[in-house]
Amino acid sequence: MLHRTLIVTAMVTATLGLAAVPAGAKPPVQVRFTDPATFVLPGGVVCDFDVQVDVRQKVKVITFRGERGAAFGGLSTGKIRVVLTNLDTHESRRLSIPGPSFFDVNGNLVIGTGPWLVWEPGAIRYLVGRMRFVPGPLGLHAILLNGREVDYCAVLD
Repeated sequence: MLHRTLIVTAMVTATLGLAAVPAGAKPPVQVRFTDPATFVLPGGVVCDFDVQVDVRQKVKVITFRGERGAAFGGLSTGKIRVVLTNLDTHESRRLSIPGPSFFDVNGNLVIGTGPWLVWEPGAIRYLVGRMRFVPGPLGLHAILLNGREVDYCAVLD
């Protein structure tokens, strides 16, 4: 759940064209997330060392609804700032990871654009560009479609 919460917080600034309401549709539902979060990614799971993650966010999740009120997709936008700290060396890095991100009708994260941060076994992946998300061992696996990637386990080591 914490991983999903951070992923939801890892999104920002969507295009205005996607915010338009189709004819006959209900107005979108908007939910804001502003609570800070701090947690530790344990050594040996992601990096070889413990990494503290401090998140500050101001995110809005928008769910679009059809004529009968059923959800048919959504997006998230906003500001997300993260500080990653190697708890062995106290080396840290600040990142802005605003996204945005797009959800399918079931609420599954499917597409991300802009800067993103995803942790997977052996790597903290900072992705800039366009990516597709599929289920992975720690929640999500990102497939970079175009852009660039930096492994922050290597940067903090």
